[in-house]
Amino acid sequence: ITLTIMNENEDEEFRKIAIRADVTKSKSSPNRISTTKYSLLSWLPKSLWEQFRRVANVYFLLISILMLIGEYAPTLWQTPLDPYSTVVTLLFVLLVTSIKEGMEDLQRAKSDRFENNKEVTVISFSDDGSIKETVVQSQFISPGDIIKLSGHMAAPVDLIIILTSMHSDGNKCYIETANIDGETNLKLREAPAMLMDCLGDRISAGIPVPEIFKGSIECQQPNKNIHTFIGTLHLDSSSEAIPLSAENLILRSCLFSNTDWGYGIAVYTGQETKIQMNNRHAASKMSTLEGYLNMAIIIIFWSQCILVSISVISIYIMGFNKFDSKLPYVYPNGEGSGSVLPLWLEQWIVFFL
Repeated sequence: ITLTIMNENEDEEFRKIAIRADVTKSKSSPNRISTTKYSLLSWLPKSLWEQFRRVANVYFLLISILMLIGEYAPTLWQTPLDPYSTVVTLLFVLLVTSIKEGMEDLQRAKSDRFENNKEVTVISFSDDGSIKETVVQSQFISPGDIIKLSGHMAAPVDLIIILTSMHSDGNKCYIETANIDGETNLKLREAPAMLMDCLGDRISAGIPVPEIFKGSIECQQPNKNIHTFIGTLHLDSSSEAIPLSAENLILRSCLFSNTDWGYGIAVYTGQETKIQMNNRHAASKMSTLEGYLNMAIIIIFWSQCILVSISVISIYIMGFNKFDSKLPYVYPNGEGSGSVLPLWLEQWIVFFL
């Protein structure tokens, strides 16, 4: 039995998953997760780009560009300050922040690698119906795989619980959802009620057999809602369709607790699990103080523009635009600075710097 996912049309509301009775290692990694923000190639440019959310960095970048133009193109304007005093400082701040962002992303990559390489027991059935247990890395689990849960382990995928060690007491199990919603109290999950009605003798035996697993599951397309699930279990050994609900679903990262063992069928894996679909890339951290600093820089910028404009206007009001009569000690040849720009524009930029 092989995996079949019917979702050729993205607008379809349901998909069909065939339950895998054999374990064949996938060449891809359908259950691989990634929470990193950067790749090796995108780290530096993307990190630098994100830093310009800080208005101070934009402000000093503008100042640095104007200074460098004044240094290497004096026919436009002459910078009154050494540009490298600002450029080197800005580059140092940007580089240190980028390194810090990169180190944080490396920690996320390390956590992802740990999760993807966790060992999980997947079961299959031989031709004579006997059970075979195979240990695989979590990243290689595919939809339709039959997963064995035991001890105090985290669910590696979103799965439908089918059989538990409490088969004689409602075929239920307990889970902890603190990793998802922060609630620490135990929650109850149970196998589909109609499963007991259809295959009560098999369930009561408490032994996984092909009759309670072979078939297919029809369920919703992956979505973010952690509180709802609609699906149907179709078993080859039963003519009746068995309805599925959120009470039968154990979400990825839930801790299997207070139950010796359980068997379930993977329905959503990797980035399609509900917790991953609700997981957003970590935004660059910005404190409230930095928000106030952004506002302060904007106020300073516009105040600076107003003061510079007043100063340039005063040049014309006081007649200092006449070099030969008003500023002979600054421009002894009476020709000004030699800039190709209009006097008002040149002086506005110089005063701004």
